[in-house]
Amino acid sequence: MVLLMQPSDGKSNRRLKENRRFLWVSPRTLHPSRVLPERDSSSELVESIRRDGIQQPIIVRPSPHESGMYEIIDGHIRYKSVQQNQKVLVDARHNVDDVEVFKLSETTFKRKPRTTYERSLFYNKWVRTVEASSGGRGAQSKVAREANLSESEVSHYLSINRVFDRLGSQNVSETIFNTLKNQSVNKLYALSKVEDNSVMLEVAAKMDENPKLTLEELKDVIEERISSISVFDELLEDEEDEEDEVIGIHQLKDAAEELEGTLNQTRKTMTVFKSKITGDPRVFISADVFRGIRKMLNALKRVEKEAKRIMNLAE
Repeated sequence: MVLLMQPSDGKSNRRLKENRRFLWVSPRTLHPSRVLPERDSSSELVESIRRDGIQQPIIVRPSPHESGMYEIIDGHIRYKSVQQNQKVLVDARHNVDDVEVFKLSETTFKRKPRTTYERSLFYNKWVRTVEASSGGRGAQSKVAREANLSESEVSHYLSINRVFDRLGSQNVSETIFNTLKNQSVNKLYALSKVEDNSVMLEVAAKMDENPKLTLEELKDVIEERISSISVFDELLEDEEDEEDEVIGIHQLKDAAEELEGTLNQTRKTMTVFKSKITGDPRVFISADVFRGIRKMLNALKRVEKEAKRIMNLAE
């Protein structure tokens, strides 16, 4: 069964007729959007829709990826309530690109209460889609205008989305994750400013223990944890400095012992050298021997000079 929207007048209505049709289709021809983030749903809500029936058609577009299939733009929970052997009425929109998918979905997205987590997912994905479409310039401001939000609100949602990404990468417990989903924008934005992951996890645990923490109380917790971490870091740096100093002392002692060993070995060599020269000096009378002795004297003078310089540094 196919139902067409009845035009009232003008070119806009002709375009509407061409780009929008109501169709009865098999649920097997529908699939969730690959553009929109998945929305939370409860089994109770699905059962309620199944019991009372679908009140509004599911909004779809022809799938850009599979011929004969439709991608759901709005009505994912309604789709879950449909029996696979039943036909379902859909509002099929044609010539809809990825960015327009968000524009259409946003209208119905606001009809129901959404968690801060859901909103952060939605607006983050919308901004990324606009960036991919337009090269990234002015994406946040474009989404803000379309969604009737301020740019700072959109920016807050993007920061909050990064918080949940970080929590996921840190394998935070599902209990804490679910508690934070329902926290306010302001509190989650405050959490997003915590750069240290260990502090972020501790604060998140505090929010799970007491979900009714006020914004000011939360800021106090964050400040307290950051301060304690700073003190710990300073102590750790002091310990590292002490360790470096100990290592330096050992290295200096090793160098001095090595120098002493070399000097002792040189002294033994020079004793033998002197005895040979004094025992039979005629053997050593040559220009090369005189040059060699002069080099040794100059080298010893340089050693003495460097030793005095180093000792002066410690005075």
